[in-house]
Amino acid sequence: MKKTLFVALLLLLFTGAQAQVGSDFGVNMYVSAGGGMTIYHNMNNDNPTGFAGGMSVGKWILSPLALNVGVDWMRVQSNINTEGKKSDFVHLNVEFMWDVMSTFYRIRNWRVNAYPMIGLGYTFRDSTSYALYDDEGGRDNDFHTSLGLYVPVRVAQGWDVFAEYKCRFMPQIFDNGGGDVMMHSIKLGVTKRFFNSPYNRRTEYESKNTTEDWFIGFGIGPNFSSFDFEHFNKLSMYSVEPELFFGRNFSNFWTLRFELSGLFAHESYDTLNEKSGKNYRFTHLHADLMCNLSHVINFNRGHRWNFMPYAGAGPIWRYDNVRFDMAADAGLFVRRYINRVGDIYADLRYTMIPPRIAGGTGPSGNVAGDAILSLTFGYVHNFGQSSTRYRIPLNQTIDCAL
Repeated sequence: MKKTLFVALLLLLFTGAQAQVGSDFGVNMYVSAGGGMTIYHNMNNDNPTGFAGGMSVGKWILSPLALNVGVDWMRVQSNINTEGKKSDFVHLNVEFMWDVMSTFYRIRNWRVNAYPMIGLGYTFRDSTSYALYDDEGGRDNDFHTSLGLYVPVRVAQGWDVFAEYKCRFMPQIFDNGGGDVMMHSIKLGVTKRFFNSPYNRRTEYESKNTTEDWFIGFGIGPNFSSFDFEHFNKLSMYSVEPELFFGRNFSNFWTLRFELSGLFAHESYDTLNEKSGKNYRFTHLHADLMCNLSHVINFNRGHRWNFMPYAGAGPIWRYDNVRFDMAADAGLFVRRYINRVGDIYADLRYTMIPPRIAGGTGPSGNVAGDAILSLTFGYVHNFGQSSTRYRIPLNQTIDCAL
């Protein structure tokens, strides 16, 4: 399920990227490859070092924002191994790079630049060391978030060399860890740019000013503590979930939202006593990337309904015994224009909860089935100009009624 969700996210993002440039899909794309070293920080080991390599493909989807999809491979001592044997860690990544210079200055073809990076990924750790038939420790797969810095230097037409630093933040219990678990990587490599055209990064309906197209919202609704959707008819497995969020519409297609949600949930159903599992309090802080399907082909003036599928991730914590981990979410956000500053919305979200937070697993034993399904309703307040959200039809002077 997690793999399927990840692949679906990649397809969704690239579909959106194509929609933003029409038939010029290859414009401002690039491929990178490089290698270097990794430092594995885990409270239960002594920061072993090893090899890091990887490759990625990306595209500038907005003038200051590039979408980067890649895979990295690291060979370093696993925390589960006590004999110094190395294991393979494979990271699948979806990341964004921010061109700070083009945000605050006119776009130029800079010879040297520096792009901060932020992303979400999924990590696979193999079940064997390099000793034959050694199955010690078993596999360990989980989500991670990442921060980094990418520094390209133009050396020829369409070619860059680069230096990259990245830090991946893993769940605290990943690889039998304790406390903070992080994987640092430092790489040098080469980037090939295709049909590079910095002045064509900006789309027709991209936000023109950094002060425009911001919003804040709040809502509330029911949630269901799901374990493979078993006991869906048990009202005792339902709770109430409020939420508060803010974000920005970067274009008519791309929106980024940061949300704080959660209140109560339940552990797995107690079939022996025929009652809901233990009630617990939790909070989930997550970042969600949204794409507006209502504007896939073009921007429609006067269009009031917006259907926005999304995916994201972020830290989740449970207050009894103070448990902390990472959770991934996906859903559908439906927004209805009311007037120049207001929208109403409905948000259907599926949040995958690690079993150590959820307090059990469903009948299948698949951790992707441990989730909180929520349906919230609320209000969105938009600040300043909202040129990417709604435009009055050309034959109207004003139309702010429902």
